[in-house]
Amino acid sequence: MTDGTDTRTQIMAAFADQLAGTGYAGISLVGVAGTVGIRKPSIYHHFPGGKQDLYRAVAREFIGNLHLRIRKAVDTEGSLDDRLTALAVACSEDHGSSISFEQRIYDALDQVSDTTRDEISALYVREVLSPVVVLFEGAVAGDELTGDPQFLMNAFLHLARATDLAGGADNARRITELFLNGARPRARPM
Repeated sequence: MTDGTDTRTQIMAAFADQLAGTGYAGISLVGVAGTVGIRKPSIYHHFPGGKQDLYRAVAREFIGNLHLRIRKAVDTEGSLDDRLTALAVACSEDHGSSISFEQRIYDALDQVSDTTRDEISALYVREVLSPVVVLFEGAVAGDELTGDPQFLMNAFLHLARATDLAGGADNARRITELFLNGARPRARPM
């Protein structure tokens, strides 16, 4: 058996794996315990509220890690293009698991208490969406872009998350270019 911190971390990791694979409704605390090599009652020692406490801890950790990547991206030195490219990369890191896991966190909001839903939703808005809105507010205020910063944030994040960025920074630059310039051919000089 490992010490309490390691056991707590292992429980969270096993829970996160099940959440990613089956969604919140499909999570079995018996399965989580078996993965960690403990008995189910031990989970309640670390997470007295059981499944919902585990969800809250895993969601907070995921949002915290995503916030750090987004904060680094929006604070990138250089042009708006540079910051958006960094943001596209930040949103696509761990593409195979991160994107679906983020969706699983969101989908679970309908299955948890109102208090948990409100807490995790507010945390997500504050830590993930708001820094991106601020980036777009600055771009609009600086006449680099036009439009509603909230709409621009949603459009860019959805584009970045829905695109396979296996090509890394090159594909992230292509996404940024598509977002900023569109897909229409440029007018040819006469």
